[in-house]
Amino acid sequence: MTISYHTRKRRGVTASSITLTVIAIIMLVPMAWMAFTSFKLDADIFTTTPLTIPDAFSLEHYSNLFSQFHFGPSIVNSTIIAVATVAISVIVGGLAAYGFARYPWRGSGVALGFLMVARMVTPAALVVPMYVIMQSLGLLNSVTGVIVCVTVLNLPFVIWILKPFFETIPKEVEEAAEIDGLSPFAVFFKVVLPLARPGIMTAILYSFLAGWTDLLFPMTFITDAEVMPLTSSLLQMQTGYKIYWGELMAGGIVLTLPAVILCFALQRYLLRGLRTGY
Repeated sequence: MTISYHTRKRRGVTASSITLTVIAIIMLVPMAWMAFTSFKLDADIFTTTPLTIPDAFSLEHYSNLFSQFHFGPSIVNSTIIAVATVAISVIVGGLAAYGFARYPWRGSGVALGFLMVARMVTPAALVVPMYVIMQSLGLLNSVTGVIVCVTVLNLPFVIWILKPFFETIPKEVEEAAEIDGLSPFAVFFKVVLPLARPGIMTAILYSFLAGWTDLLFPMTFITDAEVMPLTSSLLQMQTGYKIYWGELMAGGIVLTLPAVILCFALQRYLLRGLRTGY
């Protein structure tokens, strides 16, 4: 019996949907565990199964985040790091990607290759030289040092994402804008960037995640609790005498929620960006 093309296609789509649903459920289980635990009382965390919905929801752990673990300043610090990383990465990386796309030179391909190789180097291998540089510049115990290091590692990725988008924009559009009297920088910001919106949104998302979730550099450069971002503040909940599981899970929710909301908000741009950028 011969199965038609449309039947095979429907079965393939159904199998893919089932597989993706199962994977999504498996990935959401830790999130559900974290969320349920964050609302449980300390007495219930160890006496009930992890995925048990608490009988009475308590905000005690969320309150302790701000009263005991300096989460107010940490949220501000993480926001500063993430926003600054986005701004610098998109502006500097966008200009560099536009230069590679519109003004290639002999050796530009090699330069792009070196950028990708630099991005492939594990950040752990760069901690010591970065620490020495930040120390010499007086940027230890400051969010500025973290912003510089995260942005340096993020820029090659942004350049590689944006370059294909700029290459798809017809040069005639830019030439027409220049004839109308716009300067090259005005053409870039007023014409090119809006046309490359999916790529820009993808770069914004990845840059935000890079700044918001980075732990290595804050853990290495910052010892002052008032300057720590959220990722470092979570480490303070594990001491030699006790692990504050409820606060740790609540802090994980606070750290994860903005990233999840941003991913959903930029989902359509992200999908288009990944298809075009690679």
